Amino acid sequence: MDSIGLPARYMDEKGRIDVARIKAETSIAKVAAEATELKKSGDELKGLCPFHPEKTASFFVNEGKGMYHCFSCSAGGDVIELHQRLHHVDFRQACFDLTGAATLVPIALENPDLVAMRRAESVRRARQIWREAMPIAWSLSETYFINRGIGDDIPGSIRHSHVARWWDADGREGRREPAMIAALQDRDGRVGGIQRTFLDHEGRKSTRGTPRLSLGRVRGCAVRFGPVAETVMLAASVEDGLAVRLMFPGASVWAAVGDGNLPHVRFPSQVRRVIVCGDADEPGRIAAAAAMAAYASVGLTVEDLVPRAGKDFNEEWLLLHA
Repeated sequence: MDSIGLPARYMDEKGRIDVARIKAETSIAKVAAEATELKKSGDELKGLCPFHPEKTASFFVNEGKGMYHCFSCSAGGDVIELHQRLHHVDFRQACFDLTGAATLVPIALENPDLVAMRRAESVRRARQIWREAMPIAWSLSETYFINRGIGDDIPGSIRHSHVARWWDADGREGRREPAMIAALQDRDGRVGGIQRTFLDHEGRKSTRGTPRLSLGRVRGCAVRFGPVAETVMLAASVEDGLAVRLMFPGASVWAAVGDGNLPHVRFPSQVRRVIVCGDADEPGRIAAAAAMAAYASVGLTVEDLVPRAGKDFNEEWLLLHA
């Protein structure tokens, strides 16, 4: 990656950008605080998410881990990815900015019309990636699911591709990487977004940056592993949804791609009953409770299904079928 002009202390012995050093020496809390007001919450900081409108803070920053996550819109990543998303710059420019090459501009100064245009472009790009993606047979995505014990009969809402993590304003894209692509469908069944799970060359989750990145519309959408039915089993992740599908053959299972979206899926009118399949840990229980309350408030019959073994349903499936 081009590092010409970068301070020498942020280049490794081969002249490349020393990403680890930039992350270690940059305060993610300071970067986030320029976009939203943060308050102490246990070992973390929380505030209103700068990436979507909200009245209750769901945006958390962990200074020790150098990571951020929004439990509502599922945005998350490290300090470089946070800067990229806040300021709409590519990876290289973010590294330059964070090492002192530019002054940060608060997201509040963004033109609303420009933000809307970028959101529309995000949906367009997500749909294009989905159209161009291939079935997972003989791909690294198939290997990924086999390694997780859920490789049987993967539905068509999952595909495989080589895609970029980012694009700059001129359309130039970052390095393409293998990724499992999950289609996020809205209430009417239209693909409005995708979730990309980046993989290494052995079919495992990539350790290069955040392995999961969404693109396009997420809130209100879900990955469908079954048809619209009177009863839908709603899992928090793609992997958990596929495990639940194996546990309950014939059930219509959908995935919300994150605890943050678990309470916000908009179901077609034919759906009358939702079985919320959240994780067994504390964040999972909180998200499941929020989902049950949300769906009950719109007249749906709700039930809660908790993993009997392990933290989540994929782990339970592996434990029970190892």
